[in-house]
Amino acid sequence: MSVHPTEQAVITPMPVLEVHSLIKSYAKRPILRGVSFNLNQGELVALLGPSGSGKTTVLNCVGGVDRADSGTVSIAGHVLRDLNADGLAQLRRRHIGTVFQFYHLLPTLSAAENIELPLQLLGVPTHERESRVQELLERVGIAHRAAALPGQLSGGEMQRVAIARAVVHRPTLILADEPTGSLDTATGAQVLDLLAEIVQETQAALLLVTHSPEAVKHCERVLRMQDGQIVEGA
Repeated sequence: MSVHPTEQAVITPMPVLEVHSLIKSYAKRPILRGVSFNLNQGELVALLGPSGSGKTTVLNCVGGVDRADSGTVSIAGHVLRDLNADGLAQLRRRHIGTVFQFYHLLPTLSAAENIELPLQLLGVPTHERESRVQELLERVGIAHRAAALPGQLSGGEMQRVAIARAVVHRPTLILADEPTGSLDTATGAQVLDLLAEIVQETQAALLLVTHSPEAVKHCERVLRMQDGQIVEGA
């Protein structure tokens, strides 16, 4: 028996990130002027705009590093402004993974130890930590460099470690701030491919701040910022 189109179930993607009317000023200078957008599960979204448009401030507010003057940020149903310092720290540890332009790896820890750190902070048992780290080392193609310190790794290898560290705890949301900005074109393309593949596999949402046209090609949607507002894509 055929089903009438109106009777078919409509599956609505789950919003992982909901940003509503963010306003932020520094020293009375407006930086964000009512920024609103959503990210759904498994969605790759690029955040573009000239320097000073507010991209980094959006990323900091979304990541809980900074608080907006007004407006709301919700991640996996949790409203950031309703959380105290401990609650915010827990949310960031469980739900957010971050990839930086300059890697931010701890120099005295090996590649494997850097990847393992988020799991240690969450109290994940040793055997599961070891299993997840080994799986990701192989997944990002640097299992042979597990014992190397960051200073012994190339830029591409460090960014692969940083990506593995960002996803080892299976976050809901991945924030990437110019992740290919310090890499040559070929290595940057490999890193972008890897990020896109991992997002597809894990169904996390990815918010990618970038100036790279190549990075934008990996994204399904583009948010363009200008003068503290999103002018396209929201």
